[in-house]
Amino acid sequence: MLTGTGGMERRDLERQIGAVVAEYVDPAGPGLSLLIGRSNQVILAKGYGMADVTRGEPLTAASRFVIGSVTKQFTAMAVMMLRHRGALAYDDCLARWLPGLPGWSDRVTLRHLLQHTGGVREYLTEEFWTAAGEGKYPDLDSVLRRIATFEDLEFDPGTRWRYCNSGYVLLGAVVERASGRSFASFLKEHVFDRLGMADTFVGETDERVPRLATGYEYKTRGDFRPAPWHFAVIGWADGNMISTPADLFRWGQALYTDELLPLSELAAAFVPCRPLDATFSRYGFGHLVGDRRGVREIHHGGGTLGYVSAFTRFTDEQLTLVILSNAAGIKLAEIAGRVAGMCLGDKLAPLAPAVLPEASRQEVAGLYEGSPRDHRIRVTVRAVPDGDLAAELTHGEQESPPQLYEGLLALGGDLFCADPVTDTYLEFTRDHAGGIAGLRIKRSGSVENLSRVCSPPEVDEPAQARAGQAE
Repeated sequence: MLTGTGGMERRDLERQIGAVVAEYVDPAGPGLSLLIGRSNQVILAKGYGMADVTRGEPLTAASRFVIGSVTKQFTAMAVMMLRHRGALAYDDCLARWLPGLPGWSDRVTLRHLLQHTGGVREYLTEEFWTAAGEGKYPDLDSVLRRIATFEDLEFDPGTRWRYCNSGYVLLGAVVERASGRSFASFLKEHVFDRLGMADTFVGETDERVPRLATGYEYKTRGDFRPAPWHFAVIGWADGNMISTPADLFRWGQALYTDELLPLSELAAAFVPCRPLDATFSRYGFGHLVGDRRGVREIHHGGGTLGYVSAFTRFTDEQLTLVILSNAAGIKLAEIAGRVAGMCLGDKLAPLAPAVLPEASRQEVAGLYEGSPRDHRIRVTVRAVPDGDLAAELTHGEQESPPQLYEGLLALGGDLFCADPVTDTYLEFTRDHAGGIAGLRIKRSGSVENLSRVCSPPEVDEPAQARAGQAE
C-alpha cells in the first residue's frame, strides 16, 4: 500500500505502474497521462506514449485532453453555486428556465437532471455521431432544438435512473439563463481562476489548443488510428471541458474544502439519489458515490471520439487517481483498477468465496438484456464443465469481442464477483415466486439493470474457447 512519500517508495511505485501501463501502451503509440496524489501532495505525475504519433510528440504530465463526462461535475457545481446565490432552486421545473421545450418540461426539475432521473431522451445517439461524421456539425442551439423534438419522456421523472447526456446539456443552458453569462465564462471566473486551474477551459470551438493530445481510436496496443476531430467531439456542458491531470487534482482537493461552496451545501453533491433503492445507481450531482471493497470511492469517467478519462477520489484515504488518455478504446477501467489496487493494498477488503451448489449454478445461467444507457447490453451466463460460471457481456452492435468473465466468484446469496480488478459484480434478482428474474451489473455505485430473456442456452463453454475452436 502507498503509505508515505519517500524517494525509494516513489521509485518503486513508478516502476510498478510503468510495468502495468506497458501492457496496454506502445511507447510509439497513443497512451495516457496519470497522476496519483495523497492529501495535497502529488506522488506521481507522468505521461506514457505519444501525444501525436505522426510528429513523435510524447505525452507528458502537462498534456491536455478532452475529459468528456468528467465535465458533468463542473456543470453541477455551476448549478450549485447559482442556487447558493438564490438565482435558482434545485426543484425549479425545467420549463421555468427553458420555456421553448415541450409540455414534459413542466414535470422535470433541475434536481432530476442533476441525478439522471428526469426521463429525458438521449440526444447523443449513433444517428448523431453519423451525422457529425458526415460534416453536419451541430451547435448548441441545434442540439437544444433536437431535444425539443422529443414528444415525451422515457419514464416518469424520479421513478427510474438512466444516464442522460441530454439532461446536462439542458443544465448548461440553464446556467447561462440564470447567470446571464456563457457557460464557459461562468466556470472560468468562478471555478478555474479561483482554483488556479490555468490549463482548464470549456471548449467553445473546434479549434485545437496548444498541448492538446491528438485523439485516436484504439483497439489493441498496436492497432490504432487517428479519430475524427470536429465540434461534436468537444460537445457541450455534458462533456466539453479540456484539462490536465494536475488541474483535476486541484479540483479534487477543493472538494474537501469550502473554497467554492460552504461544506454544508457542497455535501449535496455526494448524496446519492434514492440511496436505499438497489435499482438506482448511487449518483449525486455529477459524482458516482460507491465503495471499492470497503473503501469509499467518489468518481466519474468520460469518453468521446479519441479520448477517455477517469477521475477517482478515495476520500477516506485522501487518495486521488486521475488518468486521461488519447486512446479511446483502451481498457482504462482495468488500468485504473490495477493502479488503485497498488495504492490501496490491504485497505481493500478480501473477497470471501462461498460454496455454490450445482443447482444454483444451473439456476442463474441464461440470457439477460436491457438498455440502462443509450445502447443495449446483453449478458450470457453459462455453467461451464469445470464447475464454474462464466459470463460474456456485449454492448450494442459493437465490433469488438465481448467482455469475457471466466470463473465468477460466488460471494453468497445471488452475488458474484465478475472481476476484482475493475470491481465488477453480477447480482441476480428474483421475482415474487423466488425465480431468477434479472441481473444487476454493479461497479462502485453504478447499477445497470437487465431482465432475463431466456433460460440457459445450449452452450456450455465460454466465447473465448469457441473462438479458438473456430480458428
